[in-house]
Amino acid sequence: MRLHQRISMLPVSLTGYYYAYQFLFTASMKKMVGLLGLCLLSACSSKTTSADDILITANDFEATAGWNDNLALLTRKYAHSGQYAITVDKEHEFSLTYQIPLDTVSSQKRIKTLHLEAWAYLLSDKSSGDLVLQISDPAQNNKNTLYETIKLGEAVRTYNNWTLVSKDIPVPNEVTAAQQMKIYLWRSSASEPVFVDDLKVSGKL
Repeated sequence: MRLHQRISMLPVSLTGYYYAYQFLFTASMKKMVGLLGLCLLSACSSKTTSADDILITANDFEATAGWNDNLALLTRKYAHSGQYAITVDKEHEFSLTYQIPLDTVSSQKRIKTLHLEAWAYLLSDKSSGDLVLQISDPAQNNKNTLYETIKLGEAVRTYNNWTLVSKDIPVPNEVTAAQQMKIYLWRSSASEPVFVDDLKVSGKL
């Protein structure tokens, strides 16, 4: 005798209990499979993030908190996102400057590596310019303890187009939390305007 035939011979009350149990069991199994899938997805995604990464600054220049307030150094001529970017040209050797005390970034642990990235727009090989990350010591008359650049004339290979540039920068042992970090665009030898947008600096402990 088949199972459904045996079930049909049970009292009505017991038959109802059986189908209720079957429904709950099936729903529970589906829920367990769904939770297992979420756990597997979480395990995979955790490999792409790290608790040791610290975001120091990220700016699309629609707001300039932390940057000096010379708004003449913002431009709407070219922008990678939003309406504004920073620029240098014949009249302006330096762009807006971002400055932050290192003790506000990580006072508990020492940053071992800095990652600097931005989108750059060059008009031609005459639009060189350097994106600068600088750390100086106020106790030593602002002596540099770190000075690194992304040379845009070398990093950008196509003109009249936005290009992502980046650099990983090891932090020397002499850098301390009492020092200051600055980030800015320097004209260097450029004779044509240079544009930078969507700048980001992060640190790895």
